[in-house]
Amino acid sequence: MYRANRLTVTTIAVVLLFVLFGPVGHLLTGGLGQTLSRHQTVVPLVTTLLSGNFLLVSIVVSVNSLFVSGEQNPLGEQFGRIHSVSQFRHRLEEVTEFDHVPGRPSAFLRVLTGDIVERAQYLEERIPATDLEFREDFDAYLDDLGAATADLNAKLDEAAGPLDVVLATLAYDYERQVNDLQRLRAEGDGDLPESVDETIDDMLDLLQYLATTREYFKTLYFRREFANLSRDLFLVAFPAIVAMSFVLLHIDQLPQSHWLVVGVHVVSLAPIVLLGTYILRVVAIAKRTESAGQFVIYDRSDTLQGIPRDAE
Repeated sequence: MYRANRLTVTTIAVVLLFVLFGPVGHLLTGGLGQTLSRHQTVVPLVTTLLSGNFLLVSIVVSVNSLFVSGEQNPLGEQFGRIHSVSQFRHRLEEVTEFDHVPGRPSAFLRVLTGDIVERAQYLEERIPATDLEFREDFDAYLDDLGAATADLNAKLDEAAGPLDVVLATLAYDYERQVNDLQRLRAEGDGDLPESVDETIDDMLDLLQYLATTREYFKTLYFRREFANLSRDLFLVAFPAIVAMSFVLLHIDQLPQSHWLVVGVHVVSLAPIVLLGTYILRVVAIAKRTESAGQFVIYDRSDTLQGIPRDAE
């Protein structure tokens, strides 16, 4: 669903619609389908679909214009945006003690996850074992964090583009990781060594950097997706508008065929289907990556199955 080519999905959907309205519809109606001779039905339908396509194109172009206009900022604002990214990278280098963090999104995230795992291993060695129940809880948390981070790294190793990077982070439960780590530190009741407390602070910072990076890359992906939507919608809508206009202009000279009506109808629906394929993917990714900061609204693992969970 996430990685499928939108034009390919649209083509398959259009073919299925043709089969539904054509052979299946012809069978269900006993061969009494509409023909071009029935102007009272065909002309209003094609006219309505033609108007809808013009409206659809104008809306999508307007939405895309909003994204483009967001890039047309004064020089000072443009410098501020670029400077903020530079500061973010510099602060991360200070926390991770890297001389230079990579610029590629997947490699950048691997630096974050690698440092998180490294500090988790340090905590595992330094947590005092005086309270066995507390130590068991902390070990369970570190195991869960290590498994989630390892899974993220495995997906990042296979990432080939911005979409793959965003998809790799879908199941990473940042909110719960932060909440559980803060809860465990509170349960330590000030008995934790100073080095452990500092390492926990660093881990919390790294988890926040990871969440911020994911949101930033997701925003970049959405901008690219809406730009692709505008391009593909024009490529699909323009032939559809031409076909519908031709039918309306020459309806009396065209063959009085039910299959021609079905073909025109299905072609006119192609732009709407294309828009649906883009919107469904954007909405699915937005829902799977929505964040409430450090509030745990639901578990990511439950979200994968579409089952919300009450917040703790």
